Amino acid sequence: MLVFESRGRRYACDLLWIREILRQPPVHVVDSAPPEVRGLIHLRGQILTALDLEARIGRPPVGDAPSSRCVVFKTATELLRLAKPPADVHLAGEDLIGILVDGIGDLLPVGTEILPPPPEALSGLDPVCTSGVIPLSQDLVTVLNIGPLLATNSNNSSL
Repeated sequence: MLVFESRGRRYACDLLWIREILRQPPVHVVDSAPPEVRGLIHLRGQILTALDLEARIGRPPVGDAPSSRCVVFKTATELLRLAKPPADVHLAGEDLIGILVDGIGDLLPVGTEILPPPPEALSGLDPVCTSGVIPLSQDLVTVLNIGPLLATNSNNSSL
């Protein structure tokens, strides 16, 4: 699992989903986009939709927050090429999607203990996009369900 930070919060996701990490990509704002879409990124001849992670998982968007990285996720076709694709690969779609984050953290080993997520009423997080928390030192890392996070038919929006 890869740990990353967004607006002072720590998150983790399964490494199988990650295609690449971009350093300080220029984001082109789209005026009529939903609140969870921060804009578009031109990536080697392809257009990538850059999501605001906080808005996508149910927290209010903060507006233009500085981001130093974009975690780009694999498409369904790329995931299906894996020896053991994720169970929710059908949610990935064929469009390039990434989330803007403030920094990249550690890689967690296989078998890291994952606790159930807190109730939605306490956390404010969309339970579809989160699968648990990882206790690390004096911090909790929220584990994201990348399939539902990327799905265009999630409860949060229609991209």
